[in-house]
Amino acid sequence: MRRFRFIVARENAHLYEYLVRAMAEVPEVEVILDRRVGPRRRGGGTPPDERRVNTRVDEGLREFGWAFAKIDRD
Repeated sequence: MRRFRFIVARENAHLYEYLVRAMAEVPEVEVILDRRVGPRRRGGGTPPDERRVNTRVDEGLREFGWAFAKIDRD
């Protein structure tokens, strides 16, 4: 099953609460608050595909206060 995740910036609590209610009946979509703390590292051991997703999430959180990502689960 294809799954998706809304990641909402911590300072956007109203949007998070709205999305939790709006997506409650959509099992394919998970809504979470950004749990990361501290500055994000560049490089390291993250695989290239995951790094691209993380970069898009970082940009979305900075620019819009939220990001939407597909979760690959086998």
